[in-house]
Amino acid sequence: MREFAALCGVSLSTVSRVLSHSREEAEVSKKTYDRIRAKAAEVGFKVNYYAQVLHSRNSNCLGFLVGSRMPLLTEPLLHGLTRSLNLRQKHFALHFGDDAPEKEADAFDRMVAYNAETVFYIPSFQKGGNYSTRHIRRILEKYPEYPPVITLYGGTDIPGFHQVGFRDYETGKQAALRQLACGCRKFGVIALLYSNLMHREMIRGYRRTLLENGVPARNIKECFVGYEETPADAFETFRDAEGLWFSHYVLLLHCARRLLDRTGDGKRLHIDCLCGTETEILYHQLQPQPRSGDMPDDFLHWFGSLMIYKFRVEDIGAKAAEIALQLFRQNAANVPRFSPIELTPELFR
Repeated sequence: MREFAALCGVSLSTVSRVLSHSREEAEVSKKTYDRIRAKAAEVGFKVNYYAQVLHSRNSNCLGFLVGSRMPLLTEPLLHGLTRSLNLRQKHFALHFGDDAPEKEADAFDRMVAYNAETVFYIPSFQKGGNYSTRHIRRILEKYPEYPPVITLYGGTDIPGFHQVGFRDYETGKQAALRQLACGCRKFGVIALLYSNLMHREMIRGYRRTLLENGVPARNIKECFVGYEETPADAFETFRDAEGLWFSHYVLLLHCARRLLDRTGDGKRLHIDCLCGTETEILYHQLQPQPRSGDMPDDFLHWFGSLMIYKFRVEDIGAKAAEIALQLFRQNAANVPRFSPIELTPELFR
């Protein structure tokens, strides 16, 4: 860069501003800006991005770590982020964890090591009853000062992270109270075998609220299913159920036919679940068809009641971008750790 500055007859700082910023931000005349840019193109000179990072300790890079492959979630999240952030001088580094803790930890390590300004993070799904973030915590122990991390969906139990999400426990509680008001006495939870902290916290709110309102534990059944490994008799336990919590609307679509085969009468079922609005049209195409003319053609009205708690995935990305901008402008300690996205309940009878 020193040699190129001498070639152009300007200072080192002028070359740096011209080649690293837009015309408006470079603080030089249009004539000087165009002359230096033209000379750089003529001799093939480019600023060394990695040298800039080492020198300034500011990478202008935003990390985006997707713990699980979820294209229906990732695309609208990215759209919400990019339409809200000024990306002229920013770069996205996109990494996938593929639900493997070692891959997720390695991606985190790389983003922190090359000074990502902010890390946007969709936590992975994990199997079983215990959710662990030990693999992430081990990486963070290596870096006393790591960049701000914003979880966009799924929640986290790491105190230093910022979160954009729903009021998970309250959502489960609201579902339980609604079903109790409908007169339900026997309940069930149907959730994915692989889940994140958000789904588990909603289930906790649902179950605990039922218990606190006098429902015996024996009247709250649970079933964790996988799309490819669900036993044929998995829904036998819900034969007498009246109130059901599904962790997601698409899971209800997947299970509805076999569930109705076991319960017999869908009209006595009161169901609550979660759904992103960007995927509603797609899910509509997946709705089960009635076997008998006695049932309504519209799947949403097969049950006594169906409450869907809706949200726009793009809004989550936009809110995360808003937090990132706040973090760029002020001390992280002044930015709230949790920013809620409000769910919109829609009831079908």
